[in-house]
Amino acid sequence: MLEEALTSAELGICIKDASRAVLAQNDRCRSICGDRSGDVCEDGCMALHRDDDSLQWPDWGTTVHRNARIDDGHYDVTLICSSERVVTLLQPLEKKYEEAMAYYRAQDLTPRELEVVSLLLRGRSNTEITADLGISHATLRTHLNRVYSKLRDQGIDTHFLPRRRTAAGQ
Repeated sequence: MLEEALTSAELGICIKDASRAVLAQNDRCRSICGDRSGDVCEDGCMALHRDDDSLQWPDWGTTVHRNARIDDGHYDVTLICSSERVVTLLQPLEKKYEEAMAYYRAQDLTPRELEVVSLLLRGRSNTEITADLGISHATLRTHLNRVYSKLRDQGIDTHFLPRRRTAAGQ
């Protein structure tokens, strides 16, 4: 039952030993990372884990990296660590992005506002968005204010957008 639930959720699952050597991967994980059986993993989810300076105990506990980019995709990455194993769950976000963009395309947003929304959904910071679009921070702030204002005025739910995001924030 557990395996069926994990498979239907399209999760990538990888189990590594204490030295980070891959003990097992499901098909979804192999399609994301390639077959790593027996190899010590240093990139992808392990790079996220290695670079996370917020960990109280690096080899113990659970961490979640939301909207993480691994290879050519975006994933919510959950790492469950013990002194003997590291279990990684990779939850793909592309379908969620597609659903969210379909939702926002149906609203009264301009093409440029939709570009901004698309980058917001992918977790890009304001600095990254301004660089990606070649616009100033003031222009981005204007786009963000217009997006939120239009949606708010229409009573439209912004549940797909990052919760802590504000027009002037991040």
